[in-house]
Amino acid sequence: MDRFLLFLGCLLPSVADYSKDQHGYFMFSDFFCYIPSRNPKEVQYLIDWYFNMELTMQYNSSVGGWTGFTPAGLITAAKFNADKYDVVQRILERELVCQRSVEMVYNGTEEAKVEPNVSLQTVEDNDSTLECSALDFYPKHIRLTWFSNGQEVTEGVTFSDVLPNGDWTYQAHTYLTLTPGKQDHISCMVQHTSLKEPKIYNWEPSMNQTDRDYIIGGVCALLLGAVFLCVGLIHYKQKWNTFAV
Repeated sequence: MDRFLLFLGCLLPSVADYSKDQHGYFMFSDFFCYIPSRNPKEVQYLIDWYFNMELTMQYNSSVGGWTGFTPAGLITAAKFNADKYDVVQRILERELVCQRSVEMVYNGTEEAKVEPNVSLQTVEDNDSTLECSALDFYPKHIRLTWFSNGQEVTEGVTFSDVLPNGDWTYQAHTYLTLTPGKQDHISCMVQHTSLKEPKIYNWEPSMNQTDRDYIIGGVCALLLGAVFLCVGLIHYKQKWNTFAV
């Protein structure tokens, strides 16, 4: 099940600066919504309260109040828990900000779909291994399947993990170890929620080394034959001119 942690620094005041002297006493708070499901009742509202980079206390809506972690935090937490206005404020913040964000968060993730950019090629320095790469797609779940002559291939197949790109998109790779013959038709099928139907990408085998050697040999033979022909024609012409004189 997907879970979301919504940082509310942009929605609620997240930093309060109380510099007392040149030593720079500093206090700040982080506000979070923890959304484990679509059920608004399961939403948690959290506030982490720091003083001089030390976590002094935390508000947790599931606990129903503040919990202190340091001597100063214990004192402040007790004061806040006894303050009726603070209690009401935190309840309203959870309802107005966190609970009302549930559908926005889930609908946003369902609607955001990015089609993968797929490439199919041989692995560098290894002509017997094919690589099917799906890049820059969202959401995470994807399926890559190999086919040979229309039949699914399961032997000699390896998969990478689905890797995050760091920008909400993902990439995945699968490899097929095979020495295709001329009769083999190799393809990679990609299934992803951004696609209306599975897409099939066909491998276009490049000319192998044996074929290249035959062609190079044939070209050399033709060139050599042309040279001999030219030499023969020149020799024949010179001989003809001698007889004519």
